[in-house]
Amino acid sequence: MVQSGHWYVVRLRTGQQQKAVQEMQENGLDAYCPMMRRETRHYQSKKWIMKELPLFTGYAFARLEPRDFATLRDVRNAVAVLGDASGNPIPVAWSIIENIKDAQERGDFDVLRPTVRRLKAGDSVQLKDGPLTGHYVSVTNLVGRRAIKACVEMFGSLREVEIGLESIRRVA
Repeated sequence: MVQSGHWYVVRLRTGQQQKAVQEMQENGLDAYCPMMRRETRHYQSKKWIMKELPLFTGYAFARLEPRDFATLRDVRNAVAVLGDASGNPIPVAWSIIENIKDAQERGDFDVLRPTVRRLKAGDSVQLKDGPLTGHYVSVTNLVGRRAIKACVEMFGSLREVEIGLESIRRVA
């Protein structure tokens, strides 16, 4: 796929991230705001709530041609394009944007609660710490309320190991 223009980081007005991205898109600009999902517990009802939040608060990416900078100036909630000390806009490599999009799609930025009630055999989780940090494993069994058993490839063979819930991140 041939890409025209370069991606740039655009600083946005505080609290106006979604409006700014929408406004850029309405003006014919290609804009992307990486998002993450976070589960939080409501302070009164104690129910778990899923929120979608910007990954980089106050910033978004825009793919711009030289002529698009004038259009961007008309976007009310866009403040500036990040640049170097001389004020020249700094392009962001297309591959970096693609990597961020892929990671968002995989749920790498999500902060989800890995409760035992929600996990079951066959679910996929990612290890957050230890020697296998970043590896994905498949849950084989639940061990009480504090751990799981999962198949991990070690030393050329599959082994079932017990992993504490604090060391895993559920993959959405």
